[in-house]
Amino acid sequence: VRQAVEVVEDHRFRRHHGIDLIGTARALTVNLRSGGFVQGGSTITQQLAKNLYGTGERTLRRKALEAVAALALELHYDKDAILEAYLNEVYLGQLGSFSINGVGQAARLYFSKDVGNLTLGEAALLAGMIQSPNRYHPNRHAKRAKERRDLVLGAMVDAGFVDSAAAQAASAQP
Repeated sequence: VRQAVEVVEDHRFRRHHGIDLIGTARALTVNLRSGGFVQGGSTITQQLAKNLYGTGERTLRRKALEAVAALALELHYDKDAILEAYLNEVYLGQLGSFSINGVGQAARLYFSKDVGNLTLGEAALLAGMIQSPNRYHPNRHAKRAKERRDLVLGAMVDAGFVDSAAAQAASAQP
């Protein structure tokens, strides 16, 4: 799960200090060209800061505050602690009026198992859901969820986390 989330959410996570200047510049360029917020440049650390301290508003002021909070988190915690906190906090959908937060809760609700027992495909699916949990909900949008899972598997192969045979085997699973 950790590798899948890193590769799809913030592939430079281990190389920046809370703010990814390359990702921020890319997102800023895309957003300026489109005239609105269409792409995010947030790191895992910034997303954690937003989840912990954010107000939900989409403003430049809020993004600046998240950046400062991300820098503070990076000063006080190592990467593994930040990733663990993020994985325990991240929103992964709804079950009626019940909000699914954290990969542990998601593993239990979607797969009826502990997060430590997830298959490669299940881990890739949860990581892929983070971008848009309701859009990639496996029970409501199975085709979309499978496509997103397979994209994550491909990214894991490209990053060297898994070999192509393991990714293909995981992709063959429902």
